[in-house]
Amino acid sequence: MLAAVTVEQLDDDPYPVYAAIRAGGGVAFVPCVDLWWACSWEAAEEVATDPGRFAAKPIPSPIDRTFGEPNVLTEDGPEQRRLRRMLDPSFRPRTVERYVAPLLEPIIAAHLDAIAAAGPVAELMEGYFEPISVRGLASVLGLGTFDDATLRRWFYGLAEGVINYEGDPARDAIGQAMSREVDEAVIPELRRRFADPDASTVSQMLQGAEGTFEERVAQVLPTLKVILLGGMQEPGHGAGSVALGLLGDPDQAAAFAADPASLARPATEEGLRWIAPIGTQTRRVVADTAVQGVAVPGGAGISAMLGSANRDRRVWGDHADRFDLRREGGPPQAAFGHGTHFCVGHHFSRLQVQMAVQALWERFPAIRLVPGHEPPVRGWEFRAPRELRVLLG
Repeated sequence: MLAAVTVEQLDDDPYPVYAAIRAGGGVAFVPCVDLWWACSWEAAEEVATDPGRFAAKPIPSPIDRTFGEPNVLTEDGPEQRRLRRMLDPSFRPRTVERYVAPLLEPIIAAHLDAIAAAGPVAELMEGYFEPISVRGLASVLGLGTFDDATLRRWFYGLAEGVINYEGDPARDAIGQAMSREVDEAVIPELRRRFADPDASTVSQMLQGAEGTFEERVAQVLPTLKVILLGGMQEPGHGAGSVALGLLGDPDQAAAFAADPASLARPATEEGLRWIAPIGTQTRRVVADTAVQGVAVPGGAGISAMLGSANRDRRVWGDHADRFDLRREGGPPQAAFGHGTHFCVGHHFSRLQVQMAVQALWERFPAIRLVPGHEPPVRGWEFRAPRELRVLLG
């Protein structure tokens, strides 16, 4: 079965493949992406939390080809910790709690006003969730001078390169071209912040790096691109998945509309579990080993499949494939990863999703899908609704 699976099939719907691998032992080789997939909860956690057996730098790495090196995703040990420390000041939970409401509330309100004025039909991905995500992160990073269209183009272009485990030259070219565009646009901003430091994330990253300006830029840019992609991808697309889960079930949507303030947090966690916006943590097998009893060869690439682990029925029950606002039990969902590479911006991302979804239902409690509209959901590495067309009232 797996030999016949194509990337197009995975982009369309990876969940049957995930389920088949979980049923067959939890770990298997997927030829079309040249990766071993650890799909059960236990297998994914094992791969993501044992850097001695599973190194962060897969070889060859589309992540390194797109972002450059060193970056916080593909380093282990002291170097990974050094790069992560550059980001910590902006994303510590207590720090986020201080700035998130005054930052995001005006952005959310402006976009709600815009879709209300254009109504009664609205498209929520391009028109609401993604702009909030890109504008919020850009403001925290210190890149607020770039417009939403530019930021969205960057994250979609970078994503083409990062997910290219199948080695498609066209995707590789898109990712590298976008990486060069980011460099050309951002380096002048970095130079300004180096000369006149401020409280922005890019300024803190420069201060945490070492050497001349050029040496610091080489240390900062690859990880900055990681944050540009992941930090814009996860909140906007996660919020879209939460909304899709609610809108797909009128009873759950009505329950949420009755108390969005109390239910925004559990809805967010369930939406991120149901459709993980970033579905993998990819590693390199250091030496021949076994994962949950399945032999995997040294040197191979292996992915902890977070999007699959989040639907493992042995963990989440027989209805793991459903969005359930009232779900109880189970461990914390794994959309932000495991181990030392757990997402540094998880608290900021969670609060963005909660605030965007809560405000939408508070403003439009009778919101519903346009009749006959089947929202397209795409991707396996990065999965989300591509369009959500709704009636606002």
